[in-house]
Amino acid sequence: MKTNLLLESLEKHIVLTEVEKELITAVLRERKVKKGQFLVHEGAVCRCTNFVTEGSLRTYFVDREGQEHIVQFAIEGWWISDLNSFIQQVPATFNVQAIEDSVVIELPYEGLESLFDQIPKLERYFRVITQRAFVAFQQRVVQNISMSAEDRYLAFRQKYPRIELRIPQKWVASYLGISAEFLSKIKKRLKEEEGKRK
Repeated sequence: MKTNLLLESLEKHIVLTEVEKELITAVLRERKVKKGQFLVHEGAVCRCTNFVTEGSLRTYFVDREGQEHIVQFAIEGWWISDLNSFIQQVPATFNVQAIEDSVVIELPYEGLESLFDQIPKLERYFRVITQRAFVAFQQRVVQNISMSAEDRYLAFRQKYPRIELRIPQKWVASYLGISAEFLSKIKKRLKEEEGKRK
């Protein structure tokens, strides 16, 4: 199991002893996920939070009309789950699905709770990353309310340059709250404008 990336992520925020690293890795499980396979299904309880070591995944929900709405992407070095389901151990609202063949490190709920008792500073790490995720979520809400679709796309491209090349355009469009056709028109117009500047 490749835990280096996860331990590096932890050590950006907390200092771990070798014994603490061993305690953490003892509760982790590596899981290979094929493209299209689900880690979490809406209605099931999310038993693990997942750290991506290879590949990419998406979190989404389906509305009453059957339309998918993507709320999160995750690539190497990011966490992904249905956070409410995981924290409260209640049925999930979201689906978590692999976009590419992926490898994740699963951290089970019971294992994490045990680690919090054994390594209290681990709570600081999860507090920091949760706060950052909440800030990003708030910024995204403001962008969706106040920015044009084109500006939202440009902001997405600037913030996540490595993601767009790996994810189907229809899912980028879903994340931005627009149709794939409209995103295609935006990209075409931007390309034409860039061509005129050259």
